[in-house]
Amino acid sequence: TWDKNKVMNWREGIEKDLGEVIQTDQIFVNVSKGEFAKEADLRKVFGTIDNEEICRKILKTGELQVSDKERDVHLEVVFRDIVQLVVERCIQPQTGRQLTAPMVEGALKSLGFSVQPDQAPKRQALKAIELLCAELPDNIARAKMRLRIVCAEELGDAILAHLKENVMGVRIDDEGHDAARETRSITFVCDPSHYRELDRLVTVTHAGSNITLQIVASAVIAEGACDATAAGASSSALPVALPLPSPLPLQVMTEGVGGGDADAAAVEGLAAAAAAAQGAKAAAPTKKGSKCSTCKTILDNPADYREHCRSEWHNRNLSRKVNDQPPLTWEEFENDF
Repeated sequence: TWDKNKVMNWREGIEKDLGEVIQTDQIFVNVSKGEFAKEADLRKVFGTIDNEEICRKILKTGELQVSDKERDVHLEVVFRDIVQLVVERCIQPQTGRQLTAPMVEGALKSLGFSVQPDQAPKRQALKAIELLCAELPDNIARAKMRLRIVCAEELGDAILAHLKENVMGVRIDDEGHDAARETRSITFVCDPSHYRELDRLVTVTHAGSNITLQIVASAVIAEGACDATAAGASSSALPVALPLPSPLPLQVMTEGVGGGDADAAAVEGLAAAAAAAQGAKAAAPTKKGSKCSTCKTILDNPADYREHCRSEWHNRNLSRKVNDQPPLTWEEFENDF
C-alpha cells in the first residue's frame, strides 16, 4: 500500500528513498488475497524479476488508484493553482488592475471550465485564460509583458524599427545608451504572444551579434493593484510592472502579487457577464486573499498560497479531510508535530 502524497513526491523527484514510498517490494496479483505474482509473469510484463526495479517502473508509469474523496481533494488543489496562475497573468482591461481569485474562480465555474487531474496546472491555466478572454473580453484580458533588448549601438535602429513594424501594440518605455560598452537598451511593453517571435529574433536572426532579450516583468498592472494598503495609491495611475529580482533571458512568472479586497461591484459584474455567456446566472463571492478551504486559513498572496500547499501542515489536513476528520489549526499541528 502506498501513500498518494509519497508517490507524487517520488514522481516529482522530491522523495528519493524508495523505502519511504513503498511498504514492501513484493509484487502482488491480488493484494487483498495475498497472491504474489509469478516470476514468469513478471519477466513477461516487466522484462525482469528484480522486485525493486519493477517497483520503480510501477511508480513511474503505473496508474495511481485513489478514492473519490482523494480525487476531489486533488481536483480542488489543481483548480486553486489554475486560478492563481490566471490571477497573476490577467488584468481588468478597463482599469489595468489585477483580478482577484474569487472573480476568476466564479467566472471559470460559470463558464463550465473542467479541471483535468492528469494535466499540469500551468498548461490548464493557459487554456483557462483563452476561454476567459474569448468569452469575457470586456472583463478579462491577458496582462502585457515588459521586456528589454540590449544590443550593439549600430544594431539599435534596426531592432527599434522591427518592434514598431512587426509587434502589434508595442509601447516603447525607455531607450538607453552605454557609451563605454557601445550598447543600446530598448525597454518596451507588448503582448506575451510576441515573446517567442522576439526570442527567435535575438537567438536566431541576430545570433552572435551580442544581443540579449530580458524579461523585466511578466505582468504589467495598474499601480495600487499589488499593494492595497500603499499610501496614496491611485487607480488612475499609469501602469507599472511587477519587477523580477534581476533580468532573465527566459520567461518566468512574477510572484508576490497580493489578492487584496475584491471590489464588490467588479465581482458581481464579472459573474453576471459569465452567466450571460453561458445563459445562466452566477455570482462570485467576495473574499480577501487566497483561502485554503482544506486548512480553513487565508493567505496574503499567491506565492504564500503555493508555499502553503507544499507544507506538511497542508498535507496533514488533506489526509484528515479524506478520512472525514476536521482540519488541524496551525497551533494544533505544531503541538502534534
